Amino acid sequence: MDLPGTDLDSYVARVVASESHHPDGTRTVVEAPAVWTLAHKGYSGSGRLDVWLYASEKAASKAGASLALACGLDEDGAAVKAHRARRYQKVLARYEELHPGNLLRVQSACFQTDDHGMLVFGEPEPQRT
Repeated sequence: MDLPGTDLDSYVARVVASESHHPDGTRTVVEAPAVWTLAHKGYSGSGRLDVWLYASEKAASKAGASLALACGLDEDGAAVKAHRARRYQKVLARYEELHPGNLLRVQSACFQTDDHGMLVFGEPEPQRT
């Protein structure tokens, strides 16, 4: 896919996909390619979940905090103060606190890979034997 003026590779980052802590004190960390997303489910859109893709966690958090203000938190002093201080995750948490049942979150979305590290799109084809 080619989007003019966009370097799609800059949207993919390696993130911690899982972390296991073992009884012997060791841990196993698995990294995977992922993108940063902002998910919003609010009053509009008949309960629709909207998901946007961002080049970084910081960019997604900033956009989410701005969306929270646009959705009514601009009248909440704590949210406005947190936004001015660039504490965007606090704004997102405040949105969910004041709007139970709604969702406004930033998280990574890992790509699915096969046993060889190749990206998998859709359901794998069944193997014929």
